[in-house]
Amino acid sequence: MKRTLFIADLHLSENHRHITDALFAFLDKEAKNAETLYILGDMFEVWIGDDEHTPLMDEVAQKLKSFSENNHCQLFYIHGNRDFMIGKRYAKQSGMTLLPEHTEIDLYGVKTLIMHGDTLCLFDKNYQKLRKVLHNPILQFIFNALPLKLRKRIGWKIRTASQAKKAYKNVEIMGVTENEVLRLMTLHKVQRLIHGHTHQVNTHNFEVNGAQAQRFDVGDWYTNLSFVDATPEEVKLVIQPIDYYQEK
Repeated sequence: MKRTLFIADLHLSENHRHITDALFAFLDKEAKNAETLYILGDMFEVWIGDDEHTPLMDEVAQKLKSFSENNHCQLFYIHGNRDFMIGKRYAKQSGMTLLPEHTEIDLYGVKTLIMHGDTLCLFDKNYQKLRKVLHNPILQFIFNALPLKLRKRIGWKIRTASQAKKAYKNVEIMGVTENEVLRLMTLHKVQRLIHGHTHQVNTHNFEVNGAQAQRFDVGDWYTNLSFVDATPEEVKLVIQPIDYYQEK
């Protein structure tokens, strides 16, 4: 079946088992007839390195790989701001192909730009400064060389500080910068953008260079689950209760 799905911002962790259960049910019941599934970042709440083996990480990898193989569904992954250290090892273990942070795809004849979305939020200046540091290849190499125990400690300190700052950020700062949306869509010559990160699930209709354009903000999986459902006939945003696909 010609059908492509997009999800983002699940923030899986041992403390929120219901989201993992929701993902597995979604794969079994909704995504089983899709030919492609794109995960647009922040599948995990935090990621220290591919060498950290937790029951959750291994369970998710096994589920994704078996889902992909049994349903002949291609899996693609774009890093988020929480799990940008996911490497080729875990991607292979999960049956996923890693993509660049800004990727152009042919979505049933329509050129479409997909990304996590954190690069769109230019009003969040403190985060953008931190992002430049965290994505420095040299610093990442040094970080990966540290003992796992120390990396976990550093990772959770950064995460805790990020949560504290997020509580004081307003919706405008957390949202996308419209000029950056227009700039990137013009640069990539697209009329459709699909992303996550902001947790502000919505479909936006506007114009780019005088032509109709759309931006899909996929949304998180905290209380509801959401995904973009694309077929040759239409592209739509779907929102359901988090336990929608689970046995009642």
